[in-house]
Amino acid sequence: MNEKNILKRQHGLFVSVCFVVGFLVGTGVFFLPGRVLYEVGGNVPLGAAAWIIGGLMIAPCVYMFSVFAGKYEKIHGFVDYSEVIVGKKYGYLAGWFFAVMYQPAGYAIIAWITSGFTATVAGMSNTAENYLPFRFFITAFFMVATFFLNYFAPKTPVKLNVATTLARMIPLVLMGTVGVISGLITVEVNGTIDVGATVPGRPLSDPMNLNQSASLFAAISATAFAFNGWQAALAFNSEVKDSKRKFPIALMFGFGLIVIIYVLYFIGVTTASKEGALQMMQGGGANFAGGTHTAFQSVFGQAGGVLVGFMIISGLGILNACCLGMSRAMYSLGRRGLGPIPDRMTELDETTNVPNNSMVMAVGISFLWLFVIFANTNGWFGVFSFSLPDFYNYSFFALLIPIFICFAIREKNIHPVKRFLIPIIAAVCAGFMFTTYWLGSPIHAGVYTITFIVLALIGFVFYRLRSSDD
Repeated sequence: MNEKNILKRQHGLFVSVCFVVGFLVGTGVFFLPGRVLYEVGGNVPLGAAAWIIGGLMIAPCVYMFSVFAGKYEKIHGFVDYSEVIVGKKYGYLAGWFFAVMYQPAGYAIIAWITSGFTATVAGMSNTAENYLPFRFFITAFFMVATFFLNYFAPKTPVKLNVATTLARMIPLVLMGTVGVISGLITVEVNGTIDVGATVPGRPLSDPMNLNQSASLFAAISATAFAFNGWQAALAFNSEVKDSKRKFPIALMFGFGLIVIIYVLYFIGVTTASKEGALQMMQGGGANFAGGTHTAFQSVFGQAGGVLVGFMIISGLGILNACCLGMSRAMYSLGRRGLGPIPDRMTELDETTNVPNNSMVMAVGISFLWLFVIFANTNGWFGVFSFSLPDFYNYSFFALLIPIFICFAIREKNIHPVKRFLIPIIAAVCAGFMFTTYWLGSPIHAGVYTITFIVLALIGFVFYRLRSSDD
């Protein structure tokens, strides 16, 4: 382990909670209600169940990482835990996954989704000839602007993360309270909260229908993207004061709070306006943004348009947080003497104490993922087109299972409940989330597997090169 160029401990509990919540509350919760509703054929209670099950499946995984955070700490939590528990090569694979797949891809996805809300606020229709080029340009602008902010003024993004975390909670909390009350009143009048599959969706019938089970699995896997982010917060474990005590608290409190808010928001936004719900179910950048706009206006009137503006702020806020996190990815590999040009990746700016070279490489990789998003949207990959958010969630849950199993095997000096029961439950839950992708779409899951293997093999080429140098 290279003991030079060490990042400073500078964050307390409040900032740590803001990191966790800030990474969690991004764009996913604003565009996924429509997809979840589509998957369950407009059945709001079943959609709410998908959000609850998704949260419950991920919660044991988060808890296990809070246990890891109290035991291990070096650089970049996820890599630390993978390395200590499973082994050096597996730790490298985890670090490579975060450096070239998870965080750069997430950066591009968040910017792309935010551009969809921006296009809607600008009054642009998704049928316009220049719609996709406009979104591509706006996405690239958001990515570059956020990069420059983090590169030249790194203290500002940390403060901005705290401020935007509070700002992006406003529409969630309002729709999760006022919207739910409004929806319940609608139920009282109409006697139902079933939107109805007016647009093409998965047809549902009786509770034992196999189609309903497949739909629920697909909806649960979709919620995983919205529950993403706590993993990225692990990159800051070594920058938190008294991290072995404070960071586990921040993880569990932040995640638990978000699960409750997400479920309430989903119920509120999908029952506030049937027209808005149907529009969200149609998918696409303009549709989910326009449907959300309609739902907010039905509850809050003209102020609803202002609240949609907060969603753009939310997107930019999580984009900023993502840039903060991914700048540590190649740095964490470089500190271990691994990955491409490790000596350059560990260099810290003398003034800002930020690994700028690592940040530059991460942003460069994110533009490659932006091309994948644009190509998928245009249908350039044909039958091989795939959902990028689903891909990296699928890969992440697969990586979790060996970590939990090895922890149960190797740890001997802790209570049996923490050593066996909870890790086994967490492994089963991660396995369940992983399996939902195969149950929801075997073809896409196959494409995800092949893509992950190819990228992993590229990563191990660099690993072997560094090992041969040693």
